[in-house]
This record gives sequence, structure tokens and C-alpha cells, in this order.
Amino acid sequence: MPKYHDLQGLLAEGVTQGVYTAAVALVGLKGELRWQGAAGRLSRAPQAPAATLATVFDLASFTKPLATALALLRLLAQGQLTLDTALGEVLRRDWLPPDKRPLTLLSLLTHRTGLPAWRPFYQKILAASPEDRPGLLARLAAAEPLGAPGETLYSDLGFMLLQAVVEEVAGEDLDSFCRREIYRPLSLPTLGFNPLKQPGGEALAFAATEMGLIPDRPIYGEVHDENAWAAGGVAGHAGFFGPGREVFTLLGALYAAYHGARTIFPPDLAQLFLTPAPGGSRTPGFDTPAANSAPAAGRYFSPASVGHLGFTGVSFWLDLRLGQMVVLLTNRVHLGRDDKAKIQAFRPRFHEAASRALGFTREYRT
Repeated sequence: MPKYHDLQGLLAEGVTQGVYTAAVALVGLKGELRWQGAAGRLSRAPQAPAATLATVFDLASFTKPLATALALLRLLAQGQLTLDTALGEVLRRDWLPPDKRPLTLLSLLTHRTGLPAWRPFYQKILAASPEDRPGLLARLAAAEPLGAPGETLYSDLGFMLLQAVVEEVAGEDLDSFCRREIYRPLSLPTLGFNPLKQPGGEALAFAATEMGLIPDRPIYGEVHDENAWAAGGVAGHAGFFGPGREVFTLLGALYAAYHGARTIFPPDLAQLFLTPAPGGSRTPGFDTPAANSAPAAGRYFSPASVGHLGFTGVSFWLDLRLGQMVVLLTNRVHLGRDDKAKIQAFRPRFHEAASRALGFTREYRT
């Protein structure tokens, strides 16, 4: 339809402006796909294949809402946990220090533990034996908070601890649990971790990332985040891969459940996980336009929206009131992780263009 032409042009503009080399975007309404497009090439190499709708991207921090948080939602649905469950009730381990034992799942999911955003655990992991997973957990559990309990500080570490909770309760790794409980029931064959190790993984086309802080690390199909890579590719904060259409479908299932449809997500729990927790602007696992990433959503997503960004250059927004949906996947880190300004300027432009294409022009923020 003519009103969507600008979106394809904008994706192409991102390539020429050096925001990324590859991008895929999908725009929809109430779970129904209205437009999708791809632009650029899988890497900066002159002969690199073109990006297509099937291109698989490193989804970075999408891992938090679309893997770890949804895994916990499923465990709540099975009656094995509540959001008030404390770490010490699940992780009865010597490596969990006393100050971390009272932290609840809700406080971790909403980044209200005071834990720091990041620590270079990968350095010690790579220097240790491959079996030193307990050592990794002990190191991150021992991290000193930067703020007081209850203070909101976005933290990868909190979601690494949540991964341990999922795996302790489920009795299997986070990837296996998510594939069995979430992605396969929704017919999403690619979503998950370590895609190259999955059947047919070698045949997938991946958008390039970068070696980053680990020399000679492959840039196709292996997680960009150093801590997740050193931990074997499966982590609670990063490591998630997939194509745009599968991300869109997963968001559509969440939207339907929020509005009462019976899916693998019970409506009451979908509403719980997609509604800001009392006293804050984040839901259990998701950002909202009122959270720190507010400028990225643009002006036209209502306050009743959830979303998330990813360091590799990805973003999604789901408007639970108006029904508008936008998934934007890029490989901006391939051109240099330190140049964040270009993607920070591009995201709201694209999200706003998508909203206008869907017919939404009411401004909710300036």
C-alpha cells in the first residue's frame, strides 16, 4: 500500500547513512502483519548477500523479555513460582550471599535490586575451565550493588540470576525450556540460543556483528555479548537469536493473551507481565515509554505500551491499547559498537513513521 512506501525508503536510508549494513522491519496492528521489509547486506563486505526477511539477527537484550521473563511466566503458570518468590527460596547454594537471598523475582525482573548493569565476567570465565559455571554464578552473585534495594538500575546481572532460577526449577537449561514451552508450541522454529548448534543452523543467513572485546570471535551466528559468549551462548540477559517474523508472531501471541485469548500465556499472567509494577515504570521484563528508553518509542505509542531495545541495534514496541506493533532489527554494532548516536536518532524516526503508516498521529510525548 502506498502509505508504507516511506518505511522501505527509511530502511534503505539507514544503510546509506551508516546506521547499519542490514535491517529487517515489520509493522502490524493487533497481531495482523501490515508491512514488512528488508534492506542492506549481511555485512560491509562488497559481495555480502542481501538481507532478506529470513535474515537471523542477534537479538541481544530481547533475551530479557522474550526468553527469561516468558520462561518465568510459564513457571508461574505451572504453579512453581510467584513473583514474590525470593532467590534464597530457589537457589539454596553456598555461592548465594545473604544480601542476595531476599531479592524477589519481581525486583529482579523490574531492575529494582540496585545491581550494576555489567561486569566483565567473561575475562575470568575464559581463563577458567569450561565446567566453571558455579564459579560464574558465584562471581555475579557476589557483585556489590551500586544502589539500595528497590532502586531502579538496569542490570544484566539480575537477569543472569533469573536464568539460574529458571534452570533450577525447570531442571533444564534456559534454551531447552523456552524452545519446548514457548517457541515450538507457537511454531517458531528459529527463536532461541546458539542457532548454529540447532538442526539446520548452518543453512541460516545471519546479519554480521563484530568480534568486539574477544579477539577472533566469529561474527556470524554467535552471540555478540561477551559474558553470554563466554558462558556458552546461553544467558539470561543475552544470547537470543531469531528472524523478524518470529519475533512479530511472539508479540502477537502476547497481545492476544493480554486481551483475553487462550494461548500458551494465560490472560491473567500476560496482563501481570505486561503491566507496570506498582511504584515503577517497568513491567516484569519489559520497558514502557515512561522508562529510560522512552525516546526510542517515538511520540505516537500510547502509555499502555511495552517494548525493549537491544545493544546490537534491535527494538520492538507493542501498544496494548491501540494495537500497533513495530519490530526493527539491525546489526548496527557491525559498524562499531561505540557509535550509538546514529541508532539512537534512527529508532524514533522509524517507529514514528510506522505509527503514521498505521494511522496513529496523536502525540503522547514530545
